[in-house]
Amino acid sequence: MLATLLIAAAVGLAGAAAASTTGTVPAAIVGCWSRHVGALPVGTGPGVWLVKITKAGRLAAYTPGSTKCDADSDFTATVSVAGSHLTIGPVPVCGTKGLYSWKASGNTLTLQAVAEKSCAPRRLLFTGVWRKK
Repeated sequence: MLATLLIAAAVGLAGAAAASTTGTVPAAIVGCWSRHVGALPVGTGPGVWLVKITKAGRLAAYTPGSTKCDADSDFTATVSVAGSHLTIGPVPVCGTKGLYSWKASGNTLTLQAVAEKSCAPRRLLFTGVWRKK
């Protein structure tokens, strides 16, 4: 009986720990970010993209020519963070998730593709150094 209670408690604690890592993103990556991106293989020309990331795990992307992260976005996606990894959910041109490492320092956010072989447009858009707007 005691072993059953200990196992149930351990499972409950593990579930609580997992739940605490989802649903929010670190304050260091929340905000509006900008980065110059070359032409993408989906027909979007080169220019400065904006990306807004919220604490609740929403990402909104704004095509070149946008000046603020409050206009109509080009697309949205979900984001989640587990340690040094950021997962970007499916986007209109890619039905899979992409995994990136992230590092925030001052006004910069650096994203590096970790597992993103099936979606070149998303990899090309997000990989690089973003600056806080």
